[in-house]
Amino acid sequence: MLLEPPIPVLLPHGLFDEDGRCHRQGELRPLTGREEWALAQAGERPGPRAVSALLAACLGRLGDYPRVDAALTACLTRGDRHHLALHLRARMYGDRVTLVARCPAPGCEAMADVDVRLSALSPERAADAPEVLTVALPEGRAEVREPTGEDDALLADAQGTRAERSALLWSRLVVVEGQALAPDAWLSLPPRSRHAVALALAEGSSAPDLGLLARCPKCAAWLELELDPFALLARELRGGAARLETEVHVLAFHYHWSEADILALPRSRRWRYLELLRNELEGRPLVDGWS
Repeated sequence: MLLEPPIPVLLPHGLFDEDGRCHRQGELRPLTGREEWALAQAGERPGPRAVSALLAACLGRLGDYPRVDAALTACLTRGDRHHLALHLRARMYGDRVTLVARCPAPGCEAMADVDVRLSALSPERAADAPEVLTVALPEGRAEVREPTGEDDALLADAQGTRAERSALLWSRLVVVEGQALAPDAWLSLPPRSRHAVALALAEGSSAPDLGLLARCPKCAAWLELELDPFALLARELRGGAARLETEVHVLAFHYHWSEADILALPRSRRWRYLELLRNELEGRPLVDGWS
């Protein structure tokens, strides 16, 4: 039986190497049971390092890089990582997802269904994105880059208030007149300059637009949602964790395979073997024309 082929993906931003070349073309392999189980156990919101490990397991190729590991996927922008997660989710469950939101209007609190097509959130960009964005400030020429998985991992480990953690992130993203900024230096910039940098990043970002708006069906108030692709995928896999355990049990019982061997199979292979097993137990032909 043929393996499920990888799906080609074109990253919105891409990974720039030391020579300034951008690597955007990649191939996504289907999740195996091992990755399904790990993501299902990763909690409500998988951490940045768990996401990097997952992408390293699923990203079979990235441009000219011969090997994709967690260190490499950590260097991908947050937007590229979300783009890959949307592709993984669409491959496993389909392009359409229905989100449920509660109306925030006082006295309403009605539940609303919000239908989303994942492909519409992150369409492929034909044009290359710049490695950094430039902003003219009174303090000089500033360069700002998009946050990466490595930035998110550092932020997840950082202590301090929300403002201090935000300053730490911006100090990693922004360079003014070729000089890196310390968190205190970022905070010492005038509010107008900091706003200009944030606006340039928001307008020039190649990341998927994950902010959603919908109307409450009862009072017509606006509902605002923010989609987290990895949290969505983890939640759906967590809901199917019991089924995965059952699949492992049935295949191990009948074929005497080890748990590790079964979890190394992608879902399509596991389900095909289960289909063959069911046909055999019910006396159906395994293949057309065979008995």
